Amino acid sequence: MEPGAVIAVIETSFSVLSLIAKYYSGVKKAREEVEGLKSEVEAFRNVLRKIQELVQTFNSANKLSLSESLATVIESSSSDIEYIKNKLDPSRGEKVMRRVGLRALQWPFTKEEVEEQIARLERYKTTLTLALNSDQTVSQLQQDQDLAEQDRQLGKLVVADSAAFDSYYRQHEPQCVQNTRVDLLRQVQTWSTSSDRCIFWLNGMAGTGKSTIARTVAGTFADQKCLGASFFFSRGAGDLGDASKFVSTLARQLASLSPLFKQSISQAIADHDNITRQGLRNQWKKLIITPLSILNRRDLTSLALVVDALDECEREEDIKLILQLFVEAKDLLTVKLKIFLTSRPETPIRLGFRDMPEIVHQDLILHDIPRSVVEHDIWVFLKHELNIIRTNRNLLDDWPADKQINLLVKKSDCLFIYIATVCRFIGDPNWLPPERLSLILESDATGSQLTAELDSMYMQILKQLPVIRIAGKRDKSRLDERFKHIVGSVVTLFDVLSPIALAGLLNISVEVVGLTLDSLHSVLNIQKDPTLPVRLLHPSFRDFLVDNDRCDDSRFYINQELAHMELARSCLQLLFSALKRDMCNLRAPGTLIREVQSGVDDHISMDVQYACRYWVGHLERVDHEGQIKIGLHDDGQIHLFLSKHLLHWLEALSLMEKISEGVHMITRLEAMLKPDAHLALKATIYDAKRFILSNRLIIEEAPLQLYGSALLFCPKQSEIKASYLNELPTWIERYPEVDSNWSSSLQVLEGHKDRISVVAFSGDGQLLASASKDRTVRLWDPATGMLRNTLEGHTDGISAVVFSSDSQLLASASWDQTVRLWDPATGTLRSTLEGHTDNISIVRFSGDGQLLASASTGTDRTVRLWDPATGMLQGTLDCLKQSITAMFFSGDGHLLVTASRDDKIRLWDPATGILQSTLKGHTSPITALAFSSDDQLLASASYDLTIRLWDPATGTLQCTLEGHTDRIIAVVFSSDGRHLASGSWDQTIRLWDPATGILQNTFDGHTKSITAMAFSSDSQLLASASEDRTIRLWDPSTGLLRSTLEGHTRVVNAVTFSGNGQLLATASADQTVRLWDPQLWDPAARTLQTTLEGHTGGIRAIAFSGDGRLLASGSFDQTIRLWDPVTGTLRCTLEGHTDTITAVAFSCDGQLLASASRDKTLRVWDLATETLQSKIQIDSVRITAVAISGDNQLLATASRNLVSASRNQTIWLWDLATMTLRSRLESNHSNTGVITAVAFSSDNQLLASASDPTIGLWNPATPNLVQLFEAEGVNELSFSPDRTQLETNLGRIQLSNIDCADQTRGHSLLSSPWMVRRNWLTWNGHKALWLPPDFRPSCSAIRGNLIAMGQPSGRVIFLGLGSSIHQ
Repeated sequence: MEPGAVIAVIETSFSVLSLIAKYYSGVKKAREEVEGLKSEVEAFRNVLRKIQELVQTFNSANKLSLSESLATVIESSSSDIEYIKNKLDPSRGEKVMRRVGLRALQWPFTKEEVEEQIARLERYKTTLTLALNSDQTVSQLQQDQDLAEQDRQLGKLVVADSAAFDSYYRQHEPQCVQNTRVDLLRQVQTWSTSSDRCIFWLNGMAGTGKSTIARTVAGTFADQKCLGASFFFSRGAGDLGDASKFVSTLARQLASLSPLFKQSISQAIADHDNITRQGLRNQWKKLIITPLSILNRRDLTSLALVVDALDECEREEDIKLILQLFVEAKDLLTVKLKIFLTSRPETPIRLGFRDMPEIVHQDLILHDIPRSVVEHDIWVFLKHELNIIRTNRNLLDDWPADKQINLLVKKSDCLFIYIATVCRFIGDPNWLPPERLSLILESDATGSQLTAELDSMYMQILKQLPVIRIAGKRDKSRLDERFKHIVGSVVTLFDVLSPIALAGLLNISVEVVGLTLDSLHSVLNIQKDPTLPVRLLHPSFRDFLVDNDRCDDSRFYINQELAHMELARSCLQLLFSALKRDMCNLRAPGTLIREVQSGVDDHISMDVQYACRYWVGHLERVDHEGQIKIGLHDDGQIHLFLSKHLLHWLEALSLMEKISEGVHMITRLEAMLKPDAHLALKATIYDAKRFILSNRLIIEEAPLQLYGSALLFCPKQSEIKASYLNELPTWIERYPEVDSNWSSSLQVLEGHKDRISVVAFSGDGQLLASASKDRTVRLWDPATGMLRNTLEGHTDGISAVVFSSDSQLLASASWDQTVRLWDPATGTLRSTLEGHTDNISIVRFSGDGQLLASASTGTDRTVRLWDPATGMLQGTLDCLKQSITAMFFSGDGHLLVTASRDDKIRLWDPATGILQSTLKGHTSPITALAFSSDDQLLASASYDLTIRLWDPATGTLQCTLEGHTDRIIAVVFSSDGRHLASGSWDQTIRLWDPATGILQNTFDGHTKSITAMAFSSDSQLLASASEDRTIRLWDPSTGLLRSTLEGHTRVVNAVTFSGNGQLLATASADQTVRLWDPQLWDPAARTLQTTLEGHTGGIRAIAFSGDGRLLASGSFDQTIRLWDPVTGTLRCTLEGHTDTITAVAFSCDGQLLASASRDKTLRVWDLATETLQSKIQIDSVRITAVAISGDNQLLATASRNLVSASRNQTIWLWDLATMTLRSRLESNHSNTGVITAVAFSSDNQLLASASDPTIGLWNPATPNLVQLFEAEGVNELSFSPDRTQLETNLGRIQLSNIDCADQTRGHSLLSSPWMVRRNWLTWNGHKALWLPPDFRPSCSAIRGNLIAMGQPSGRVIFLGLGSSIHQ
């Protein structure tokens, strides 16, 4: 392709933009359409420019040969751009514009036309970008690397290996015999090539041959090169009955269609690393629809998906969602996506199709096909199969007789499964086919039910079992029990197992399993390889065995409750013997799941995996008396299991990536117990539930942290901690102080990338929605803490989210000036409400869901009322002079209450828009409103630190609640009216009794301001969101106060050891310094050496003098205080700074103190006279660290430039006597942070600086950078007297062979291998101990084997550690 072709399109694009600019200034009503088209044309032109630049960089000898697909796209886009240009610039329009001026200019596109053009340009842009990347411009090596990376990304998809029609597991499953189903297959073929309907639904009763037809259709499509993917569901077959892998399995198969499609899917995985954990809606959009939308029709014109037995998908909600996803196929423009679907006519599927537009789907009901047609097909199939048997067994040519075939056809009653099973029965190599045929023909079906013949055939098969026929009376009972035990387990299992795994689960030999199942090939799929699973050939065999009306022989009838009881016992017995610590030999405590090299299956056998996942499920299906027999009581087997193997079980589930199932199992186990019985077991289960919920995040990520972090930070009174104390790592030699009991915080949900604005429960309590400044709404399962879905679409931060009362709709409001309505079950965007002209801050549904109110701030300052069903605007309240800060509907929908910055509350009639009354009383802006469930109380919260309760009928103030120490941001009533919760910038949640105004409880835990709260509909959970980016779930009914550890009450800003390590000083925003004896400190007694009080602001910096006799503290109150650390006496207060003190440092002899402040001054104090010795003003920089040389000749200051954007770090050396600048030490290492500490060696030959993640050593005489060490986390340092070591907050660093004339770079050797890195405590760089949210430090210090961590909550934690994690 010549460069001119690209340039031509660019020039046309420029003309279009020029024309759009005229409309932009001349057209007002279509401003949004104009802006949207302008933005898309600009983006498209930018892509073309990149192509132009690439074309022009190649000379004639190296001429770029662009692919045909790229040339075609550019050619097509040229036509579209030219069309837009002509539409915008018709010749008659020029004349009109000249005659009447711009005001008469009419926008020539409808909104729909603009959206279509934008969509086309978006597709061109995406296709050009992807095609360019895969063109001949990329070297073959780069292509190979790209393909390898694509394969690596695709490998992240979790797929169901046996789901495809041509998988190894299905290789022996039949397709339609030639000349059968002829008309039906012809209809399917016609639909696939000619019909506009994207879905073909083949439905029929069990046994009518749906799966065989589906395999045939899939095979035909594959031969025609139009099969995209297939998925054959199968209930009770693990992944094949679970929709969680449905979309990822389809995507993995689709990736082989074309390089472009493969690249697009792999890119989607790279962009969304957790895509397989997201909801089906997100997966479908990102892995299927978006990649398909960029395909070129030349690459693929038609594509088919085959989905069999959708009714065997285990969750009805997933079935409903999958059908909704399929409807989206009709909107694809680049390819015809056809979906062939089979199922039984189950209610969820019938309703799903009923709700679809008829033009989307074509249906065919198998039992509506004329009987004669079906019988003909069965006759052909039967003849074909029996001929094969005759040939293989060398039978006479006249076998079987046509009369016999006709009789079998009649007995089949049009059920293909009957004939297929009969053929397998007759073809059993251990029997003579004529005899087996006679048995079937001679059997007499009794009963009038539709399955009578099928039941009779199944009974004949069972009666021919050798173990049944030849058994003597003595063995009869034993063999009957063996059949029920083994076959009963096969048909009762929740997932398929191999003979080896089944033998392991039931604790019997593989030989016995083989003998029992060997004669059941007619009804079971049994492979020669005993490691492959045994599967039912058809679910009708299970239906027969478990129905005592159909299976009337007691030898074969399976009582499913008894079968579940035996399986529950077997699971528990197996787990007792098989579970242990570190099942996969990970050894390293911080090993992450994704780092596990060997497969879990190699270490945890399939029978043990099954027992881990399903023991509770089997127990659940046994009546209460049976549960007691199994051991569901105090000191029973289950109680013992939880006391001995809970952690081992959770570790196994984590390795299997099934920890969320563990949460559900414990919850279901708890529900089995009666309220007033087995209290000891109930307490253990409750403790186990709290343990899992509190630690789910880390258990999922690093299994062995069960025995480290999860157990270590568990409350002291926890039964789990008491039972498993011996499992704690031996390298933890001194345990941290923890709470006595579980707090009211049930779990912490992490995942948002920015501040969380609001949280809301659905009315049924099944979902928790959180909205964030990161532009997403996340939907969580509050029972497990699992992320269910992420809703994306807003183009700016989301300020509000709310469910409708029936939980069918979710509304989100954003700073992008739109409200979006979503289906929370599927994640589908229902509609976008537009009209506000500034940020939307609040959105509320009326109680009956008939109205949606949205309030906007800024210049808009209106409330808009919408019909959520239609998206139509119903009315606008625009008579307010102040921005609205809070809004709420009364429960009956008769009142809409708004609050604004003028400190007033207004009550409106939403039907008429009339202002009814105004409530006055607050003295600062109101931040939140809430009605009680009976509408008898209205609560308002304000910046004035009060909550006021009003009678909305009379406007009377009932009471005022006080107690918060900072602004109150949120207030909410529980639905039962017993609680009123308030959340504040003081980081606490307070629970009040609204009837009396009495404070019931205070919940601490968040480390930043509370932003939103919500009660669940049953008042059992309270969710809170915070600027710390976490969501916490609290139990409001327990009344458990967090035990208060003696220590600081606000964030700890600094910790430092004295020079001899005998004292630890901590400084806090609570205006105190606390001194601890780290060796004698007794966590049990919670003793403290002393508390230094006197500052009137938070303390920013602290430092010990060299001899440890003085402690200096610098504060936000602009003063420096000198203390005697032994007695706690205040020696003096140094005043003079006019802003926060940022750094303090003693001279070696303790005679001088240097201080730096945000007032841009550096001061030196004479401590003998307590007077200011010298001062210097330093503009344009902020001093971050100071140090005085040992001979008191030099003063070193480290600073951050407040003007320049440069990241180079500067140290200034001053003459202490004259306060004149001697020299500047500057490093050009741009990957370091702010310098937080500087220190001179005792001989003044070296100067050290700490700037995370490095330490620099300087020669102050030259001045040169001598050496640069890597030392992450160091923010305090000093030299040892002999200059051979550096003392840091993370331990000693050994220094040797330092040549002051040579600059080198190396790794520092910390004497302590321990370090705090983000959320982990590491040993020699390896993750060792995960720090839960409540225990993450704001600062830390290490001395020897002791680590001290100051926390945002104010507490100080001491942790004694060994020298190695392997000890």
